[in-house]
Amino acid sequence: MSQLPADTVRNAGVPLPAAQLPMQAARCQYEGLPIHARPPFGVLRPTRRIREHARMRLAGVPARGRPSAYEVGSWVTVRSVEEVRATLDAGDRLGGLWFTGSQWSFCGGTYQVEHTVRRMLDDHYRMRRISRTVTLRGATCAGAGPEDEGCGLGCALLFRDDWVRPADAPVAPAAPQRYATVRSLQEIQQTLGPDGTLLGVPFHAAMARHVGRRLPVLRQVVPRALPRWQYPVGEWYQLDGLRCLGEPLGGLGCDRQCALLWHRSWLDLD
Repeated sequence: MSQLPADTVRNAGVPLPAAQLPMQAARCQYEGLPIHARPPFGVLRPTRRIREHARMRLAGVPARGRPSAYEVGSWVTVRSVEEVRATLDAGDRLGGLWFTGSQWSFCGGTYQVEHTVRRMLDDHYRMRRISRTVTLRGATCAGAGPEDEGCGLGCALLFRDDWVRPADAPVAPAAPQRYATVRSLQEIQQTLGPDGTLLGVPFHAAMARHVGRRLPVLRQVVPRALPRWQYPVGEWYQLDGLRCLGEPLGGLGCDRQCALLWHRSWLDLD
């Protein structure tokens, strides 16, 4: 996470006021996205979520995978296209993990290790065990440019240890152009329904720790490649360095590192 001047934080680090938020707000934002499906497709995601929750209650949570050889905060360079391809099978996978189309644009770049991924909720809401894998700061499915942004959520891309190598820290990046301050918990609560959501997207208790903080705006969520049966709702933003740490799933230990979504009404934009 980027270092911020002391005067950019107001009332930060407050205790998590979970008791002041509806219990339903405990679920993760990935289970309630600002991208809705037209009938009859709208029943598919909730049905799949219920099925996988039931499976997890019966089968239990998988063990955590082996840790990465790289520590959080260390710097790595993503290997060249040729080097990465040499590790992949015919389906562009290594140990079952896909090297996605969005990842090729990061080959040759140098990034800071943001998190070690050892267990995560996948796209089908199933908890998975993952070994020797990291996320890199700034390496998301937004790709190399706006034309690659897809659904606009900027999900963290997963990199096997085999796809990166140690590197020295690069020159510091340019300062961000835009900042936003997270509004008070009382103001945010006034926008939420009885289920703790706004337009179906939950504001969960762990997000309350950022109340009062002034942070760089990473991007506005602008879906660009949705299928015809999906449509976006609301005006949403991502703030630099704020990603879910798995708190809404309790002790299950999800390391997916989804970017937290902030509605326009929850922010004061500079």
